Amino acid sequence: MGADDKSLIRFDFLEPAYLVAVGLVLLGAFVSLGGDLGLRAPLIVIGIVWALHLSVGLAALRVSIISLSRWRATAGWPDLALLALAGVLTSFVLAPFSLVIDQVLTARGVVTDDQRLATLAQWLAGIFEEWTRVVGPALLVAVLLGLPAWWARRTVTPQVAAPVEPEVPLVQPELSQPVVPAMASSCLQRLPPALGTDLIAVRSELQYVRVYTTRGDALVLGALKDIAEQREADGQLVHRSWWVSTRHVRTLRRRGARYMLTLANGLEVPVSRRRQQALISQFGSSTTLN
Repeated sequence: MGADDKSLIRFDFLEPAYLVAVGLVLLGAFVSLGGDLGLRAPLIVIGIVWALHLSVGLAALRVSIISLSRWRATAGWPDLALLALAGVLTSFVLAPFSLVIDQVLTARGVVTDDQRLATLAQWLAGIFEEWTRVVGPALLVAVLLGLPAWWARRTVTPQVAAPVEPEVPLVQPELSQPVVPAMASSCLQRLPPALGTDLIAVRSELQYVRVYTTRGDALVLGALKDIAEQREADGQLVHRSWWVSTRHVRTLRRRGARYMLTLANGLEVPVSRRRQQALISQFGSSTTLN
């Protein structure tokens, strides 16, 4: 991920309430446009079958996105690639589910476009054929779910830190030379140049801090509060021992009685109780995956 990259895998478009609303809109659209799924059945039956497909599909898509965002191998992927992979994984769930639904309906006398399957080879062929039908819609819905996040990023006005007025040295009457306050150098200057300056998180370890960047991590002498003050526009303290970059946050989830942030490099960071409500208000939460 580049230094100016921003994560779009946020939280509002993964919340159950939002997904339910999306599912209802899609259900209404499909049924009203005459999407019969190849069934010769009353409209109520077609509606129930569509509702089952959408429920399983959106649930699988939600689990896929959150899981890929937490997995170290894919956490740093571009968001479009991550959403596309989640759509493909969802199609692997939808294909056998859809085939089973069709077989159940066929067995109960509902006229469908499918024949009764008797052998394993027929089932495998049927699943593959069903997959070719659902992979396109699954990919499309996965990418479209990210549109609110893209739009939010376009409409957010970047916060520009106010310019800092230079301090004027004080001149004591009895001295001919001004007394200039000593300015402590930032501990970030001690980072190896190979790590770059794109910070993901910083952890306090006694009198040292471990700094995580998009290129790795290093332990340097310094204080967490100093970094939090210097990088106030980029992130925040989420725990007495942790500072995180806001744009590198992937998910906020609940584990037992506490919340955990997952960052773009797969790192999991605890959230203090005092900061929980503020972070939930800022990001939303994915609390059903404990």
